[in-house]
Amino acid sequence: MSQQLKIWEDKASGPEAKGLLVPWAEKEKVDVSTFPEIKEVFVETSVNSPITISDASDGECAEVCVVIEAESFPQKSTGKRKMKKRNIALTRERLLEEVKNNLRDIEDFCIACGSLNVTFEHPLFIGGMCQNCKGWFLDWGYQFDEDGYQSYCSICCSGREVLLCGSRNCWRCFCVDCVDLFEGPGSADRAIRNDPWTCFMCDEIGIYGLLRRRESWQSHVQRLLSNNHDKQFDPPKLYPPLPAVQRKPIRVLSLFDGIATGLVSLKILKIQVEKYVASEVCKDAINVGKMRHPGEIIYVGDVRNITRKQISEWGPFDLVIGGSPCNDLAVVNPVRKGLFDGTGRLFFDFPRLLHEAEPNANERPFFWLFENVVAMDKGIKKYICNFLESNPVTIDAKEMSAAHRSRNFWGNLPGMNRHLVATENDKVELQECLEPGRVAKFRKVYTITTNPYSMKQGKQHQYPVTMDGTEDILWCTEMERVFGFPVHYTDVGNMSRVDRQRLLGRSWSVPVIRHLFAPLKEYFASSV
Repeated sequence: MSQQLKIWEDKASGPEAKGLLVPWAEKEKVDVSTFPEIKEVFVETSVNSPITISDASDGECAEVCVVIEAESFPQKSTGKRKMKKRNIALTRERLLEEVKNNLRDIEDFCIACGSLNVTFEHPLFIGGMCQNCKGWFLDWGYQFDEDGYQSYCSICCSGREVLLCGSRNCWRCFCVDCVDLFEGPGSADRAIRNDPWTCFMCDEIGIYGLLRRRESWQSHVQRLLSNNHDKQFDPPKLYPPLPAVQRKPIRVLSLFDGIATGLVSLKILKIQVEKYVASEVCKDAINVGKMRHPGEIIYVGDVRNITRKQISEWGPFDLVIGGSPCNDLAVVNPVRKGLFDGTGRLFFDFPRLLHEAEPNANERPFFWLFENVVAMDKGIKKYICNFLESNPVTIDAKEMSAAHRSRNFWGNLPGMNRHLVATENDKVELQECLEPGRVAKFRKVYTITTNPYSMKQGKQHQYPVTMDGTEDILWCTEMERVFGFPVHYTDVGNMSRVDRQRLLGRSWSVPVIRHLFAPLKEYFASSV
């Protein structure tokens, strides 16, 4: 094994591979005897980057995943380019040359990585797509940076260096390699000189060298984001994405709004909000919303008092969201009253107002999202599914944050069943959330609820943090980081630590809602 791996290392494209393959394979006990004769090896030393072993004779590539320690993610430049990690097989140049010479059809290989194992069509451009790249497109294609732009290239969902579109409402970017490879050498430099640059999805031409935009790209993206739950109810209808010039700011009705997690997530994604109408009765939560989003939220009181006439006056709405109180639904509550008594019956106001807010058929894209706990009686879950005529998607925030928080989500948002992938800014380890001088005893904490005792971890009921050798609970700023809120977000009106935990314990995890809302950038205006 070591001898074969050393041969691969000698053929590697860069010094990063030297001395890397053998220790990794020996540690993981990888059997490489089944691999074919390898002619090229491409290695990237970024976090969770796979070693791509490419047989250049036929364009096929096999990927061996290895976690490589790295001090940091690639840095972004301050100009019109942004630096990104690059993680694709370098066989496309030869295949595209064959296309140029009419020796190969561009639909016969994956234009994202060069693989010949094509199982899909690329959703945006004429060309094939392999199963791996489809997964990359779903997982990374709707990752966005703090500036609101896409994190990775719209062609390959990778790219070390990317160009940003300068068109209004467009958030797409394209890597320099893809631009030069498809449109021709020097195209990326010309695009930079022609600032602002109009990307391949916004330009009216539609054909750029070997790159051709699909005329039916909206329907291809629509199918890609379809929620195929394979459960009791059919997947919800999905709307085709809108061209950037047709997108308008979003209008939101938030029921059981809490501390405006929905608005926070929309702002992170840079989705323009025309109107945010919120139903909330907790005075502390309302004070947080008014302080952190002054003049941006219209509070309308108790959800039970909202009428059809008011919905008509406040609307129309593009998005209805909410999560009714779970205290009387959760099985962990021994005195729960169920769905038809106590706070449990507030659920029925969500489908009632959702029905009132729905537009006429095919009038415009309309989306909704409802959330509640996973740990509820099966009968109650069935009632909720029947009333909403929808199957839930279970999402645990542990994949994107430092806390377990498993929740059921019902709705018609595009791509709800996509894999959760943390961004480089997400704090997925508890230690990342702590103030200086404090040490985490656990990688992640259990679900933080409104109960102060939920801070204690495991059967031994240990506190999650030590400071100067003494166990301690999480501070408020640390809890805010765990939930994905800005530091001091709930520090309003001299609220106590218990009151602030109560607000956070009832809220949604910001990274999860950001993940669910991300595909909405295909439909609504963005302030990128």
